[in-house]
Amino acid sequence: MVRALGVTRFPGYGRGFAPVGSRIKTETDTVAKWGNWHCGENKERFTGDWKAKTSSTLEPYFEGDAVRIVVIGDEVFQISLDGKDWKKSIHDDSACITDADHELVEDTKVIANHFGLEVVANDYVVGPTGKYLLEVNHIPNVTRFPEIWESYSKKVAEWCS
Repeated sequence: MVRALGVTRFPGYGRGFAPVGSRIKTETDTVAKWGNWHCGENKERFTGDWKAKTSSTLEPYFEGDAVRIVVIGDEVFQISLDGKDWKKSIHDDSACITDADHELVEDTKVIANHFGLEVVANDYVVGPTGKYLLEVNHIPNVTRFPEIWESYSKKVAEWCS
């Protein structure tokens, strides 16, 4: 993610890292993430005093709509992520494929090209103060939506031949 923030048009600022056991004090909404699964899990939103139970990345909480841009070869999908609280996920029943935001698609393609990825899914927040890259998923979920699974299956068949 650190390397992707140097490439994206939508980095946001105030990212950081908290080693296990460290204490953080912030006056602004902050999100701590740990592990490699953030779909509504392994993250916590806080303001004020916070102690890291595990080593965590830190980012500002960005208000807005969460979307995922999926690029599989030449095909592009945008998913509106959803959830019952501030934690948005591809796995929520109301997550759906929507019209793609051209700027986010171009940004995702720049990041994919930079890292040599033919398959990538970037998560962004689109809010009143701007657009912000949250995650680069080099092994994205391709099973949640049949359209994406079909595109991915074709790409794998292409790789195999």
